[in-house]
Amino acid sequence: MISTLGNTALWLTLFFSLFQFLISSKKENQKIIKFNRLAVLGLLISISISFFSLIYSHIISDFSLVNVYQNSHSTKPFVYKISGVWGNHEGSMLLWVFVLAIFNYFIFKIYDSKNFSFISKTLETQAIVIFGFTLFTILTSNPFEKMKTSVLDGLGFNPILQDPALAIHPPLLYIGYVGFSAAFSMSIAALKMENNNNFPWYIYMKPFVLVAWASLTIGITFGSLWAYYELGWGGWWFWDPVENASFMPWLLGTALIHSLIIFEKKKILGSWVLLLSILIFLLSVIGTFLVRSGILTSVHTFALDPSRGIFILMFAVILGCYSLTLFATRTNKNINESFISIFSREGAILINNILMVVVCASVLLGTIYPLIIEALSNNKISVGEPYFNSTVVPIMIPALLVMGVGPILSWGKNDKFITLIKILPNILITITLTCLFSLLYNSYALTGIAGVTLSMWIISNNSLDLFKRKTSKKRSMIVSHLGVGLLILGITGSSVWQEEKIILMKIDSEAKIKKYNIVFKDLNEVKKKNYLAIQGIFAVYNNDNKFITHLKPEKRFYPITKIFTTEAYIHTNLFRDLYIVLGDGNKNNGWVIKIYYNPLVIWIWIGALVIFIGGLMSIVKSFKLIKN
Repeated sequence: MISTLGNTALWLTLFFSLFQFLISSKKENQKIIKFNRLAVLGLLISISISFFSLIYSHIISDFSLVNVYQNSHSTKPFVYKISGVWGNHEGSMLLWVFVLAIFNYFIFKIYDSKNFSFISKTLETQAIVIFGFTLFTILTSNPFEKMKTSVLDGLGFNPILQDPALAIHPPLLYIGYVGFSAAFSMSIAALKMENNNNFPWYIYMKPFVLVAWASLTIGITFGSLWAYYELGWGGWWFWDPVENASFMPWLLGTALIHSLIIFEKKKILGSWVLLLSILIFLLSVIGTFLVRSGILTSVHTFALDPSRGIFILMFAVILGCYSLTLFATRTNKNINESFISIFSREGAILINNILMVVVCASVLLGTIYPLIIEALSNNKISVGEPYFNSTVVPIMIPALLVMGVGPILSWGKNDKFITLIKILPNILITITLTCLFSLLYNSYALTGIAGVTLSMWIISNNSLDLFKRKTSKKRSMIVSHLGVGLLILGITGSSVWQEEKIILMKIDSEAKIKKYNIVFKDLNEVKKKNYLAIQGIFAVYNNDNKFITHLKPEKRFYPITKIFTTEAYIHTNLFRDLYIVLGDGNKNNGWVIKIYYNPLVIWIWIGALVIFIGGLMSIVKSFKLIKN
C-alpha cells in the first residue's frame, strides 16, 4: 500500500513539474503566481510523499520492493536503514529530485511583482531540470519496483557504507549539486530577460550559490573524513574519479562566489558569472553520469547498466547545448569592458578565478582522459596521484599567495609601496612561524617549507585583517580564507611529515614510531548484532615509558554480505594522529599491523569546518539583502 502511494506520488511529481513549466512560460499575469503556487506546492508535497514512503518501506523492511531487498536486511541498524535509502542508485535519485523540489520551493518564496519575469523564467528552467530527473527515475531507476517472488529477508548493505559520516555525506553533496541548479536556472532567466542590466539578478543568485558551495564543502569534508578512518590506508584524498566529480564543481563554485562579489561591487564580469553558473551545474550533471554509468571503478560509484548513464549524458547534452547556445547569442548584453587593475582586490580575485578554472580543467582532463583512451583504442590506462599532484599543486601555489594578499588590497588601483608596507609585518610573521614549524618537526623538506609558508601567509594576513575590522560586513570571507590556511597546514603536515610502518607483530611484541612505543597486548573476540570481529589491544607509551592510550583496531566479518572490513583506530590531538590498522594473520605467525604517524591532520577537518562557517555567515547576509 505504502509503496503504491509512493509510486503514484512520483508520477504526480512528473505531472506537477510539467504543469510548472507550462505555467511559468506564460506572459506576465498575476494569476500565474497563483497557478505556480499550486504547481510548486504540489510538486513538493508529491515528491515528499514519495521519498518518505521509501524511507518507511526501508524502516519496516518491506522486502516486497526490489530496492529494499537489495539494500537492506532485518538485522541492519535503524539509522542505516534510513541512510540506506540514499546509499543506492534508485533511492539517491529520489533524494536528488526531493532536494530539487525544496530548492524550487525556496525560489518560489522570493516571487513578487518586482521580480515576476525573472523568477517565472527561473521556475520555467527549474521545472525542466526536475522533469528530466524525475522522468529518468521513473523510466530507469524506479525505487518502487516490486519483487517477482516473495523473500524472507534482504541481501544486506555494504558494511563500509554503514557509517555516520557516509549517512550524511550524500545529502550534503546533493544540496550542493542541486543548489547550483538554482544558479543555472537563474543564469538562463537573466540571459532571457530583455533588461537584465537594470535588474539585480545577482542578488537573488548569490544566496543559492552560497548554500550550494557551503553544503558541497562540508559534504566533501565528511566524505574525506570517512575515507580517512574507514578505508584503512592512512590517507584522506586519493584523487578518485568520483572524488574529483565533487571537487570540480566546488572549484568553479569558489570562482563563482568571488566573481559575484566583483559584479556586486563593480558591475563587471557579468558574462563570466553567467557562464560559470552554467558550467558548474553541467559539471554536476556530468559527475552524476560518471558515478551512475558504470564506466568508473570506485568504492563511491553505483556500478549499473550503462544505459542509465546514457540517459543522464543525453540530458546533460540537451541542457548544455541549450544553455551555451543561449549564452553565446545573448551574452553581449552583459559585457562590460571596464578596465581591471591587476594590483587591486578585483584583480586578485580575477587572477584566482583564472587559476581555479585551470585547476578544474586539469582535474577534468585527468578524470576523463582514461575513458577517452579506452573508448578510442580499447586500451586501459590509469591517471593517478602523480599526475594530479604535479599539475594541480603548482597552479594552486600562486592562487594561495594571491589569496593571502587579496584582503589587504582595496578596490581600484593600489599604491604598491603602501601595500608593501602593509604586508611587511605579515611577511615577518610568516617567516618566523615557518621556521618554528620546521624546527618543531625537524624537517627542512622544500615541499614542507612551501606548504607551511603558504599556510602561515594566509593565516597571518587574514587574521590581522579580521582584527582590524570593526564591523562584520566582510568577516565571512576572511573567516573562510582563514579556514583555507588551516586546511593547507593540515594537508602539508599529513602529506610531508607522515611516517608509516607495516610490520608483523605477535602478542607482547613492540613497535616504535617517532617518539611512541606501541605494545601488542591482546586480542579479543567481539560479537555484535550484524557482525563478528577480532579486536587488537595495543598500549601506547612515550619515550619516558609513560602510558598514553590504548588503540583498539578491529577486523570485522559481516555474515549477511560475507564481507570482511578493517576498522582503523585513531588517537588524535592537535599535533598528530596515531593511526593503526589490524591486518591479516594468526596467533602463531603474528599479524600484519599498519601504523601511521600523521602530523597535524586534524587541522584539515578544522579548516574545512571554518570554511563552512564562513559560508554560513555569508548566506545569512545574502538572504538579508533579498529581503531588503
